[in-house]
Amino acid sequence: MSSQRSTVSGLEYEVHGEGNPVIALHGSASTAAQWKSLTGYLEGRFRIYTPDLPGYGGSAPAPTPGLAGDARAIGALIDRISAPVHLVGHSYGGALALKLAASRPDAVRSLTVIGPVAFHLLRRGTEADRRLYDDVMWLGAAMDPESDEGARIAAMGRFIDYWNGPGAWARSSPALRDFLLKCHDRVRADLAAIAGEEASMAELACIDRPTLAIMGLDSPTSSLRVTEIVARAIPRAVLRMIPDAGHMVPLTDPHLVDPLIGDHLVAAGRAPRPTPAMAA
Repeated sequence: MSSQRSTVSGLEYEVHGEGNPVIALHGSASTAAQWKSLTGYLEGRFRIYTPDLPGYGGSAPAPTPGLAGDARAIGALIDRISAPVHLVGHSYGGALALKLAASRPDAVRSLTVIGPVAFHLLRRGTEADRRLYDDVMWLGAAMDPESDEGARIAAMGRFIDYWNGPGAWARSSPALRDFLLKCHDRVRADLAAIAGEEASMAELACIDRPTLAIMGLDSPTSSLRVTEIVARAIPRAVLRMIPDAGHMVPLTDPHLVDPLIGDHLVAAGRAPRPTPAMAA
């Protein structure tokens, strides 16, 4: 798989294949490398851009914290591409893709979100939604950038076990645990970005693009609920549920996820784009 590696405004990214542009946004405690399977599946039909999100991999932290700052960083890549893009986002990358689709609709051709962690949508929901919000946001509250190594290990262990099931941290290799520990502060910033986000359901309802929402049915309840909310709120959204798969479904079940995304991108490419309203 040949690729080109470039940088724009401190954002490092790889480019694979030729065709209409796709930007794939990874989740927390990860890098663009998580999209190796998807790029291999799509590169014969699309040109895939896989950035390291700000503060991950080779990318510099965004000058402004929060989803808005990260969206501006990805926006610089969109500006360089100079064409509407298919956006694909997993986990935190899914929340970021939603932010971009709402704030820059003319730059987005289609949207795919896999377990988007847009937990701010739970704050204004039912009492059960708010309990889910408090439960997952506690993970970030337990992360202290000034804490000692033991506390950082414990906090990252809780984070990894929350998303992957009890014992996932203990089963991880020493090399993977070392990598995840280096992500501690950026993961904390990701959760703080979600906590500080004020986007509403009304903004989701204004996303008028073909949208695919994917959930692994063994994901945490908070993630399942947010994915359901997103799929219901976006007018042109379709929800696909994958049984016996968890939050990391793009990595554990790419044989199922990659064809779903590929079919969605092809169909979205054939769909007519909305005509802007003309002034009377």
